[in-house]
Amino acid sequence: MIILALDALDSHCVQKFDCKNLMQKEYGQTSLKGFSQERTVVLWASFLTGRNMEKAIPIKTQWEFKLKPKDTFLSFFKNYLALDMPAFSLKQENHRRERDLLKRYFDDEASIEEYDDVVWKNHEENKRENFSYLGKFELLIGYFNLADAIGHLSFGVPQKMEVVYRELDSLAKDVKSSVDDRILIVSDHGMKAIGRYGDHTKNGFYSLNWRLGLNMPRITQFYSVIRRLSKDE
Repeated sequence: MIILALDALDSHCVQKFDCKNLMQKEYGQTSLKGFSQERTVVLWASFLTGRNMEKAIPIKTQWEFKLKPKDTFLSFFKNYLALDMPAFSLKQENHRRERDLLKRYFDDEASIEEYDDVVWKNHEENKRENFSYLGKFELLIGYFNLADAIGHLSFGVPQKMEVVYRELDSLAKDVKSSVDDRILIVSDHGMKAIGRYGDHTKNGFYSLNWRLGLNMPRITQFYSVIRRLSKDE
């Protein structure tokens, strides 16, 4: 099974930019009902564990939070790899650099171009690693935060976001053409424009290359879906 964990992938943008490879046989919005905030680490931890992790993850230390495999659906697989996954295998230094440049931008100490450059370099690194491991594990999770990281400073700039969504659509296309496997594409939340900037919204996105007939599933629901599939691996 392949999971593309695409941070902040927004369903409206997927359709607006006609990202056909992101829209598989079944796709739609997810619900974040029950969460008071759309915190990235909390939502991905909740996805991995199948339960709302909001109270378990303090805001101040959220980026250091790390789950054990036995507490996640990863434990259902004999062999798995989760690349750069928040709350599990996050590349701390790469994302610390992004957060630092984001802060420096708002302190007038760094440019958007400097920030974007680091975000894209991290994306390309994850993409290379993801493709090098395709077909080698029962479960492979590839995490990509491109839409979120670029969106925070540029979601209100359609030309830039179209480039981002074209890239993610191309990523999905290349993955699907490389393996014959179950593929789940999922985001933690969506985004909305605030001027040129972007902020998190209550609805994420999901896409399957098979049909389950889900209707606005909660992000925690995928735990049981993946557990059932693990028995077929």
